[in-house]
Amino acid sequence: MSGSRPSPRVKVIPAKVRTDRNALNPDGKRKRVAAYARISTNEESQVGSYELQVAHYTDFIKSNPSWELVKVYADYGISGTSTKNRVEFQKLIQDCVVGKIDYIITKSISRFARNTLDCLRYIRELKALKIGIFFEKENIDTLDAKSELFLTILSSMAQEESRSISENTKWGVQKRFQRGIAHIPTTYFLGYDTDEEGNLVINEEQAAIVRRIYQEFLEGKGTATIAKGLMKDRILTARGRKTWTSDSVYKILTNEKFAGHALLQKTITVDFLTHKRIRNDGSERQYFIRNHHPAIISDEDWNAVQQEMKRRSKMLRDPDGKYAQVYSNVSYFSNILYCGECGSPVVRRRLTSERNGEKYLYTAWQCRVKIHPKKYDIQCCGRHVWESALEREFMDLLYEMKENREQVIKDATETIAEYDLSDLEKERLAVLDEKLETINERLVELTDNTDTSVGGVYEATIRHLYYEQEMLQAELDDLKEKQQESNHLAKKLTELLGYLDELDERTENQPFRADIFQQTVQRGIIYYSYEVTFEFKCGISRKVIATRVKEEE
Repeated sequence: MSGSRPSPRVKVIPAKVRTDRNALNPDGKRKRVAAYARISTNEESQVGSYELQVAHYTDFIKSNPSWELVKVYADYGISGTSTKNRVEFQKLIQDCVVGKIDYIITKSISRFARNTLDCLRYIRELKALKIGIFFEKENIDTLDAKSELFLTILSSMAQEESRSISENTKWGVQKRFQRGIAHIPTTYFLGYDTDEEGNLVINEEQAAIVRRIYQEFLEGKGTATIAKGLMKDRILTARGRKTWTSDSVYKILTNEKFAGHALLQKTITVDFLTHKRIRNDGSERQYFIRNHHPAIISDEDWNAVQQEMKRRSKMLRDPDGKYAQVYSNVSYFSNILYCGECGSPVVRRRLTSERNGEKYLYTAWQCRVKIHPKKYDIQCCGRHVWESALEREFMDLLYEMKENREQVIKDATETIAEYDLSDLEKERLAVLDEKLETINERLVELTDNTDTSVGGVYEATIRHLYYEQEMLQAELDDLKEKQQESNHLAKKLTELLGYLDELDERTENQPFRADIFQQTVQRGIIYYSYEVTFEFKCGISRKVIATRVKEEE
């Protein structure tokens, strides 16, 4: 048809897929180019790589006439899984934001970031500022139109690689643990140094501080009191600080390394990207290496401290929550006396009395509930007992026990025998030790196995051995705990007999021996009739009548 218009034809002009990073900027000025390099470890073998990268990028950028070198930003000894702690990386981004940089060159995506979210976030942030990044290894320019898909895939691959490295590193660490190999830094480890071969050796000057802490705790002092004493004597912490805290003393008292052993994997990494670590509460295996290094504290003292820790902790966790109390060392009777009528703690009081028309103060011990019946909502008929009467009767009791030494030994030995392992239990203990040793040897053997062709069987065998080890170890721990109680009672009997032997000749006003009371008495129970039962740490108990004036026999 004449005069008709030709059909419209659309010609698609493709987007410019690739940028010309080697060209000058549109305004005719040279591109301001920066480079980013990162080495992930501080090992000496990596020093050369670090220096080579810096030199490479400096020469590479300066050799291009269209480029102007801004700076080579380089982080050394920093992990790539997070950008949080990379100081130079953060400076690079900040300089981009303020307009100092037009282009960035880096070796690879994994050097830039192994976290997919971080990588893409920074790429898009810089792309919005029209700043491109060129990854040499992957040959990707972020200003290219098709780069986004490749970047997402490659960044995910880099993150998976990081996860794999983390898992492999964790596996390698656990293999060393299974072989009994432990790395224990001594930079801030009070009492120990490291010799030229990497072994732990005792620093005697610092070890004396550790021994002092354990000794004072066993003598009855609390962690806060011990800390105050250390500061008073101007003793420095492992970090060279003047301030000691109750918590720092507690950590020393509960650290098995001072007894020569090593519990490994106390903390675990829960996120390979953030490197967040938490206390291992049993969610993953731990490894205990006995006699790993020289001990500062004997096993006996170590176990005694842990038992005393439990005793003091139990005060706050009584079954009904009615008799909880905070550990106190204000008096030698503190936290040891309890009411025989209601079971509550007995506390120290200053009371007033009258004699010949004159008032005077005296010290007594009385049931806490009796003093504050409304507060505890319990009625108690317990009487108060004079402190002087308790002191007098305890000293008289010691001399009676000294005179009847053989009966003391007989009674204590019977109690110790009740806690001691039977012959069958002792045989079982030996069998369990032998079985666990065999399992440990087998685990080490399998751990050293590098044959990947039987990986499934290998993993299943290890899991089975771990399960068997866990069951046997639980049974062994129960038997050893019972045996430990028996050994503890025997040790306390020896200590009591030693104190009895060193008593001076009996006098009418024998001075009270607070040291003997604190070291030998586990618990004292006061009844309405003024009868007091002293339960000794060696397992025996003795009764006295603690009236204000000693009753005539």
